[in-house]
Amino acid sequence: MKIVWRFTFAVLCILYLIACNATKTISVAALRDTADVGTSRFVFSTSGSTAEAYLTRPIGTGPFPLMILLHGVTFSSIGAKSVVSEAEAFASDLCYAGLAISLPGYGATEVPTGIDRNVTLKVILDAVSLVEKLQWIDSKRLYLYGFSRGAFFAALLASRLDVQGVILQSGAYDLNRFYHDTSWWFRSMLNPSGQPNPKLISILPEVSMWHAPTLILHGEEDPVVSVQQANLLSESLEAAKKPYRFVLYPHSGHRLPAEDVRSKETTFLAETSGSACHAKILTSR
Repeated sequence: MKIVWRFTFAVLCILYLIACNATKTISVAALRDTADVGTSRFVFSTSGSTAEAYLTRPIGTGPFPLMILLHGVTFSSIGAKSVVSEAEAFASDLCYAGLAISLPGYGATEVPTGIDRNVTLKVILDAVSLVEKLQWIDSKRLYLYGFSRGAFFAALLASRLDVQGVILQSGAYDLNRFYHDTSWWFRSMLNPSGQPNPKLISILPEVSMWHAPTLILHGEEDPVVSVQQANLLSESLEAAKKPYRFVLYPHSGHRLPAEDVRSKETTFLAETSGSACHAKILTSR
């Protein structure tokens, strides 16, 4: 187990260094005029403080669909850097712009962390509101991607934003059940005050208000978030007769095989929404 954790930590450190070297920091005002392909880091005002985000621009003139990426719990408070590679994959494969946001308590986001989900939602929505006004962003084609903790918030936003697609990986969707099934460490995060019977939110009753196709990805041997959470979500979507696809990885844990996940995500979006890369081809002609 120690070897696995050391290997995971080493990989995350490498990704952290790569992200630092591959991105540049620009002002919020410069976002409007930037024509540089690739990823830029910026800091924006929200909730009386500031938060950090990364914006990835594909090749071409746009306007590009926008993928909103939400990270999970990360080592060393890396935050949004941990999902920049996914944002760049969406830009390369489908010509979708990517907005990765460091949630409260992570990265360079100064908004205090806490259990109030509305604070986190405001940070996300403020970032989206800022970026969707850019001329090279198609504000009518928004998508959500969330990993682990980020999957919970992506699912929470699925009925609050007008989105065209949702990708949820290794997430918990009924926090009451998750609280009783998980380890003491996660229980302390969900219930820092130590209440005997905390009332936690379940997203499952909200799926009847979802309209966008949803892709659920989960490992059957996930030791962090039980696969029961993915089963509950898929069953709720099925009962509500909402469009979804559930991909189960029988021999995987919390982290899923990256190459296969990328293939599944690209195929799902291409089939349900289509690629935006045709705009790039027409421009070149």
